[in-house]
Amino acid sequence: MLPGAALQLNHLHTEQVMKKRFYFLLLFLLITISISLVVIYYAWNKPHEDIEHSSGIQLTATDLFRAFSEQEKQATEKYSGKVLEVTGIVSAVTVNQQGNSIISLQSDDLMFGINCTMEKATTVKKGSTVTIKGLCSGFTTDVILIRCYLINKQQ
Repeated sequence: MLPGAALQLNHLHTEQVMKKRFYFLLLFLLITISISLVVIYYAWNKPHEDIEHSSGIQLTATDLFRAFSEQEKQATEKYSGKVLEVTGIVSAVTVNQQGNSIISLQSDDLMFGINCTMEKATTVKKGSTVTIKGLCSGFTTDVILIRCYLINKQQ
């Protein structure tokens, strides 16, 4: 065989190997992207938990606020993302920019407490004792409950 022919065959072999590697990488990327899109789709369209009809952890507004203000990390692990039934005294009722009622419950702290964003319009008065069920989303300066429902109210 001539030396030039061997180089040409070697060059052809290298091109074939490079094409195989390119197609393998392309196939790997397409599979990875497809799997990612399926996971994102199912996570996005996952049905919400039925908070109104599920059972929740029962505690008072004072106890919940104290847990977060004294040991935030432990309280976050214990309560965040969980359904809570919180009983307390209404300190304020406001409406947010989306038109949802926000009920604030008193705590031991004069400035901060529990903020409950209600799913349905509610008529409660400041000073009344209520039980609210909602999903705990964490702690800023207040404990935040979202997707809340009024379970019980006493005037």
